[in-house]
Amino acid sequence: MKVIKELAEKCDERERSLLSRMINQAAEYVKAVVVMETAAINIKGLDSEEWRDARESTDRSRSSAHDAFISSVNIANRICDKYGVAHIYTGGEERRCYGDFAMEIVARIFENRQ
Repeated sequence: MKVIKELAEKCDERERSLLSRMINQAAEYVKAVVVMETAAINIKGLDSEEWRDARESTDRSRSSAHDAFISSVNIANRICDKYGVAHIYTGGEERRCYGDFAMEIVARIFENRQ
């Protein structure tokens, strides 16, 4: 979060908006994972077609949130390049690594809340 604050101080208003969007998309992705995992528990009693439809629906939502977050992270890193600031995200290219980063952002916000 220190890098995000440092970058936000150098950015213009539009770029700060993009950073805020990335943070909000991290939370949306974490929420989508929770919804999907909760649905997986609750849909076990459905017949196979209903189960498949429910699972596909929640997975699409999670995947969409994940894609949006990854895109925002990549934009944020390009903003870092513009200002000569260390990248916000330095993890691997695997989707799960981005997901772990989303959770880290959300956890840090929660820990630092006032």
